[in-house]
Amino acid sequence: MKSTLALALAPFLTTALAQSTPSPPPGPNYFGVIAARSASPIHLSTLTARGLKFYLGGGPPATYCAVTACPPGNTTVLAGGDNTLSMAVDVPGGQQVYIAPDGALSYTQAHSAYIPPGSVVDGFSREYPAAGQQFGYLNFETGFVACPTANQTANGWQVFGQVDGATFGPECLGFDALTIATDTISAWQYA
Repeated sequence: MKSTLALALAPFLTTALAQSTPSPPPGPNYFGVIAARSASPIHLSTLTARGLKFYLGGGPPATYCAVTACPPGNTTVLAGGDNTLSMAVDVPGGQQVYIAPDGALSYTQAHSAYIPPGSVVDGFSREYPAAGQQFGYLNFETGFVACPTANQTANGWQVFGQVDGATFGPECLGFDALTIATDTISAWQYA
């Protein structure tokens, strides 16, 4: 009797669960990221791409443009989040995001698909904002952590994925990666 009741209710439960899960908005799947770690120096810091790594705070993104009509290049915009992640760029071939063997959240050089052996290229997921909410979430299966750099004014905090073999000191902080949707890219390529 219990199994018959469960089978009879299954379509209704599936429909109810599907309706409560936010779906991707129409249009491009681009987004920026800010850190959420209340009462910390990284709280509400913007994720920035520089030197093939990612940082919270510090200077602006490092970008390059080889064409006449260039995007502004003043923010870091990502694409995807359905297991893999990439930079939202115009450069032919794109730029893939990965976790390096030391845990550093990294991205490929433009015009190159090289990713160091032992890197992790999947395990990213994106949760879209719930109805009436502005922020969604970018997740990595084992979480993100930010560690202070030697020159925090210039470089901010470097972002890492918590992977096997990577160790982080007590000064490093775990954080939630809040996403903010955008409908445009910001750079031809990140440098």
